[in-house]
Amino acid sequence: MAAKKIETKFGSYMERENDPTKLTGDKIKVFVERLKKLGIEVKLQGNFPWVYIDEICGIKVKERLYGNHGFTLIFLPGRTDSPPSEFTDITETFKLIRKYNREALLVKMMNDSQKDGLYDVE
Repeated sequence: MAAKKIETKFGSYMERENDPTKLTGDKIKVFVERLKKLGIEVKLQGNFPWVYIDEICGIKVKERLYGNHGFTLIFLPGRTDSPPSEFTDITETFKLIRKYNREALLVKMMNDSQKDGLYDVE
C-alpha cells in the first residue's frame, strides 16, 4: 500500500491509497455533494465509529437509528484491514431526508407568505 504525507492546518498524517476510512470518507463526500446539487443541505456529526446526520436543510434531526445519539448514516471502519463501510439503511435515510426536506419547504413557504403579508403570526 503506497502512502503519501498530507499536510493540514491541524498537522500532518499519512494517507494510504486503499485506506478503508478514506474510501468510506469519499463515499460520504459523494453522498453529501449529490444532495447539495438537489438543493438539500445535510450536516453530519461524528463520534467514531458513528457518522450521524445532524441537520437536514437547517432542521435538527430528532430520530435515532443504530446509535444512542442520532441517526446513523454510516459506521467508519475500525481497522486498516477492514473493508470500506456501507450506508446503514439507505431506504430509511432517504425517508428521513424527504421528511425533513418537506418540512423545510413548508417553513420557507410560510415565511415567504408572512413577508408578503398574506397572514399575521401571533
